[in-house]
Amino acid sequence: MTETKPRKRVHVAVGVIRNHDGRILVARRSAGQHLGGLWEFPGGKVEAGESVEQALARELHEELGIEVLAHSALCCIQHDYSDKSVLLDVWIVDAFSGTAQGKEGQPLRWLFPHELKHTDFPQANRAIIRTLQLPDFIALLDTNNEMPPAPLTEFLQKLPASALLRLRNHSAEFSGVTPSESQLAFLTKYGQRLIIDMPAPHGSHGSHQVHPQLLSAVCGVHANRHVLKTLRSRPVADHQLFGASCHNAEELMLAQMLGADYVLLSPVMETASHPGQSGMGWVTFMQLAKSTSTAVYAMGGLDLSDLPTAQHHGARGIAGMRLFST
Repeated sequence: MTETKPRKRVHVAVGVIRNHDGRILVARRSAGQHLGGLWEFPGGKVEAGESVEQALARELHEELGIEVLAHSALCCIQHDYSDKSVLLDVWIVDAFSGTAQGKEGQPLRWLFPHELKHTDFPQANRAIIRTLQLPDFIALLDTNNEMPPAPLTEFLQKLPASALLRLRNHSAEFSGVTPSESQLAFLTKYGQRLIIDMPAPHGSHGSHQVHPQLLSAVCGVHANRHVLKTLRSRPVADHQLFGASCHNAEELMLAQMLGADYVLLSPVMETASHPGQSGMGWVTFMQLAKSTSTAVYAMGGLDLSDLPTAQHHGARGIAGMRLFST
């Protein structure tokens, strides 16, 4: 019997270098490197005795000739290739001195987040790109199969241009029926930032029926914790977003296995809808957020001013019902 040799895991410090107008620096791998010819975010292997931050500063100086002045953690990603495994420790670098140059002859480009294409990068970079393209805020709005309600247009006008809006439907009936022409017109107008809830499975095979017209009119779907546990695979194609509601480590692990692009992790604090029920707090939130490579949004008892605190504790952003309701 042939034993399978375990893959060597390489710990890599990765820098997402951002300039004053929000563009991000990428470099092209040389033809002789692993995955040569693809674009990547600069960085390199963490050497023995180095901290990740020391490795990041060293690599960016050696590769680009810049000195890191300010940085913050973005995410950690584990990925298995056929020949090796990598742990990408990813950091945002939004202040540096010097002019970035390809010190090793590598071509460089400055791109806006929406210009980053998954197919141009190694597979392990997909989660980095998706995280960079996600907004700081996800707003929630309860609705039903009579939507859109009258206040919805007014509510949308309060949202930042990049914010996502999850139409939360406890009955999920709208997701399982044929939408009317007026509903489709509304969804088509605002669909570039709408997430709809998946319905509970119907029938003996547990099929989740989201009407094709409805699915094509929005940017993604969301599974609550109960629907999440019935899924066996990612429910939408890669070009659409798939999110999930999670409350513990087990649900976070399941969401990651299913290929979720983001999760809403709650409750962080006591909420108005559940008075007297304490939240997990920031320490537990950070521990859970660091346990997954999926982008995590903090939710529960938060307001807009909590964004820096949430991001300091490992969140991509914050989500909630009342973020933009006043």
